[in-house]
Amino acid sequence: MKRLYWRPKQVSHAGLLLVGMISVGGMIAVELFRIDTKQPGFDKKVQAAELARRCMDAIKDERINRGESIDSDLDPAHTGMIGKLMTPVTSVSGDLGAKQTAANPNFAAVVVEMLLQAGVRKGDVVAVGFTGSFPSLNICVIAALETLEAKGVMISSASASQFGANLPDLLWIDMERILHEKGLLTARSVACSLGGYEDVGLGLSAESRDLIMAGINRNQLRAIQPGSFTESIDVRMSIFREQAARQPIKAYINVGGGAVSVGRSIGKGTYQPGLNKKAPRAALKIDSVMTRFMKEGVPALHLVQIREIAEAYGLPSAPAQMPTVGEGKIYFQPEYNSWLALSLLVAIFLGLYAFVLSDVGLRILKGIARQRDSSLPHPAV
Repeated sequence: MKRLYWRPKQVSHAGLLLVGMISVGGMIAVELFRIDTKQPGFDKKVQAAELARRCMDAIKDERINRGESIDSDLDPAHTGMIGKLMTPVTSVSGDLGAKQTAANPNFAAVVVEMLLQAGVRKGDVVAVGFTGSFPSLNICVIAALETLEAKGVMISSASASQFGANLPDLLWIDMERILHEKGLLTARSVACSLGGYEDVGLGLSAESRDLIMAGINRNQLRAIQPGSFTESIDVRMSIFREQAARQPIKAYINVGGGAVSVGRSIGKGTYQPGLNKKAPRAALKIDSVMTRFMKEGVPALHLVQIREIAEAYGLPSAPAQMPTVGEGKIYFQPEYNSWLALSLLVAIFLGLYAFVLSDVGLRILKGIARQRDSSLPHPAV
């Protein structure tokens, strides 16, 4: 038996055109009029970024008070977080664009998001490996940890690459102490090494190593002076365990390209920038602090290739002005307006019903046509 479908005797082409126009116009409207939606952890992200900004401002003021001018060519945003091309405590070459990109307090919000994705919560212990190469990122990491009320156990290396914290009397560990003394940050590094090649300052002059050791001593930090690369890893792991006081370490954060932290340049490039929940197979063959933690199932935040991370989270690359807290996809993501989309679907359904499934639309159009014809002047006889 044939199934019978009812439909009106006549379908208006004008009606179908109208429904089509509504559909196309509605789709364009849905695409154009998206709404910015707050991302998870919004309040914590803003809080962390604001703390990082205050810290960066404090370091900038400290530099100015010490008579250290800010080079507009190197630091066009006048952040105060960009060092010099070469100084006695400069260990390796550095990427100026990456340093300029990192001098953004909104990276603290990025670290908050990564830590939350790693499962870090209030009271958790997080191990951290700092270098002097990215002092602004170091600040953002501490700001994120303190905002989340997590316990950061930090070990630093004092030397820095080009454009990092490479002023002999204002090393990263000096900045850290100053921020602590000003009451802006609570946490400080518990130990420090020379840094540089093999983490023992290879290639640095005796004068350079003396300047760095003087910085470690004036900040009253435990000096890590290993006899080998492996011993340096062993010492750091031991310090992390000791400071964790039997609490499990929930994440490891590496900032920059510390050889011991990530496993020389090979390890630095093997791990993905950002959050690593599982180590690549190739990385597990490279001994480093990060690899040892990841073998234990501890997720790692690998803060390298900064411009790539900035792009992923909607932060500017090498901005000419200090970015405002709250800017970037890390805070807001454009999403479709569900009410607008629902209204469009209803309009399309009603249009199809009126012009295809019933005679309502056809009668309306005919009525409009009759009214238009009656309003036109009649020709003279």
